[in-house]
Amino acid sequence: MRKLTSKATPVGISLNIILIINVCIVLYPVLFTISSSFTKSNSLAATSVIPFTTQIDKEIKTTCEVCKGTGIVGDYVKPEAQVDEFGLEIEAVIPEENICKDCDGRGYTSRVSHKFAFKKPSIYQYQRLLTSPDKLVKGETSVHGTNYKIWYFNTLKIAVMNTLITVFVCTLAGYIFSRFEFTGRKQIMGGMIVLQMFPSFIGMVATYVILWKFNALNTLWGLVLVYSAGSIPFNSQLMKGYFDTMSKDIAEAAYIDGASPLVAFVKVILPSAQPQLVFLGLTSFTGPWMDYIFPRMILRSDDKKTLAVGLYEMISGRSNDNFTMFAAGAILVAVPFAILFMAGQKTLLMSMAGTSGKE
Repeated sequence: MRKLTSKATPVGISLNIILIINVCIVLYPVLFTISSSFTKSNSLAATSVIPFTTQIDKEIKTTCEVCKGTGIVGDYVKPEAQVDEFGLEIEAVIPEENICKDCDGRGYTSRVSHKFAFKKPSIYQYQRLLTSPDKLVKGETSVHGTNYKIWYFNTLKIAVMNTLITVFVCTLAGYIFSRFEFTGRKQIMGGMIVLQMFPSFIGMVATYVILWKFNALNTLWGLVLVYSAGSIPFNSQLMKGYFDTMSKDIAEAAYIDGASPLVAFVKVILPSAQPQLVFLGLTSFTGPWMDYIFPRMILRSDDKKTLAVGLYEMISGRSNDNFTMFAAGAILVAVPFAILFMAGQKTLLMSMAGTSGKE
């Protein structure tokens, strides 16, 4: 029988420990958020540092060892209480030098004991999120619902439309720049590179004025227009670089079989570029999903807000302390991310490895 020997090294053990620590650091906020979302109270004071538990604080009193429970040190004897003209007892005031410093005159010392117990989950916060604002949610106190469902669908529309437009335009532009020679090709590509040098904040005022002139303020299509147009330079360069790595023999073989350039692009090139298309689709979807600054600038009415704007207003300001409802909303926000990444995990890894479509 072959003898199995351990090949563990100090470096390998250290890396495994670091990996475990990183996993714990990443998982703890997620578990804490999930635990907070199933809490009925709105305040964070009702949540425990240990997820899915309730913290029970109990005060334990112990007789003071210095004054033996009297609260007085030295030979001082506390006078008895006097009765005033109204029949009320008046306690005698103990001189400060005779008060026990350890127990502050109480006669006992106390400490708080923390105990953790598994809590009963509640879907109250999710009910508040998914209930319309014109309806009441029954609980300890009946409160109105929110426009969370409207915000969710607004954000979903923006993300889906931005993904479709970006993938379509940038894929065509990247393929044209990669495989065709035409007048102004280098100048246009150079201009795209120059545009990427400037942060998006520089053009925010100009973008606001343009949307104002086109009556696109407080509209969802205005956000889609800005997001899709702003992503064209970088994503077109990204797709061009990917198409440059693909062999031209694939398209030429389709030409020999009688396919036109368009047919070869749709039926041969795009299937080979599927990993990069999935990567482009995921990044185009996640980009506007939780963007806050630009939607906050152009959206005004509550029924036009996106998730980022609506959720932030739950916890901003002095009177808004719906932290546990914010946690429930954050959990629902992560659902599309989880579905998309699980569905495109294989092709996404192929894209990152850069192995698809190469000889």
